[in-house]
Amino acid sequence: MCPEYLAPLNNHRGIGLITAVFAIVILSLFGLLLTRYTVTTQMSSAEDYIWAQALYSAESTMRLNILRNDGGGNFPGVPTPQVGQIPTQVIAPSVFNGVGNPSTIRVQALHGTGVSRTVEAKYIL
Repeated sequence: MCPEYLAPLNNHRGIGLITAVFAIVILSLFGLLLTRYTVTTQMSSAEDYIWAQALYSAESTMRLNILRNDGGGNFPGVPTPQVGQIPTQVIAPSVFNGVGNPSTIRVQALHGTGVSRTVEAKYIL
């Protein structure tokens, strides 16, 4: 028999249940954090993809307009191509100031999710 002052330590019933609940809570929190990290990373990747598409769309519109002013393209107006269904608009049209004079063009691409990229170029022909 054990002394009376050690009697409460001999009753180990329920310690397994407490340990199991503690382990389940810790594993659940770890799974929740992992899920949150995965969703955040996926959303960030999608935004980066849309951002890159908007940038490429604005850059291509800008380059085509410079090419048109340079005489290298026979475009019947201001070209506004779309990359990945992202529309572009020329905000500050390039007014050709003649050979040797600086010209500026500003183009904006706006995606439906609110992602917008603006590109400005200063060039001399």
